[in-house]
Amino acid sequence: MNLNLSILQNEQASLPQFINFWSKFYNYPKEELYAKIDQPQFTEKDINDLYEWKNGMSLSGAKLGSLNKKVIAKIDTINQLKKSQKIDISAFLLEFEELSFVWRIFLLHIIKPQKYPIYDQNIHRCFNFIHTREHRKITNTISEKSKEQFYFEDYLPFIETLNGIPLRKIDRAFFTFGQFLSAKNFQLILE
Repeated sequence: MNLNLSILQNEQASLPQFINFWSKFYNYPKEELYAKIDQPQFTEKDINDLYEWKNGMSLSGAKLGSLNKKVIAKIDTINQLKKSQKIDISAFLLEFEELSFVWRIFLLHIIKPQKYPIYDQNIHRCFNFIHTREHRKITNTISEKSKEQFYFEDYLPFIETLNGIPLRKIDRAFFTFGQFLSAKNFQLILE
């Protein structure tokens, strides 16, 4: 693969090219389950399917129990938020504080998919690389507070500047490139 890595770092004009390029390589299991996001109102099965999609495989018994207790038990609240024009983020974070940050942001995303991007370590890694920040240490061991701070102070404001680029396309590109960055042979490509 011939890569022009110079377009990846701080060249705003090239960011749409980057997103177009990397979104084409996106591949994720059970992608058909993601289509449930477009439901005007969620059923318990819709939420279960969306979290199964996010998990990349069937949920373990423990994860399913957590989903039922911490998310599906609040389906009426979730559907009210889905219908609302605006979400009070502080109230949302408090309402779902028992969830891990990644699952909480995924819930926010499925409620308002055109406003709130998905967060995971691949997206964080990609963002850091593009902004010439340390990306090699982005793993699933980052503290919940650091993830939250990054998402609301860095990533979300950045996404809001990318008018006209579909959020799902950005998610796909950043996820794919973040995975690429985590590959063990990535350093060999750069050298």
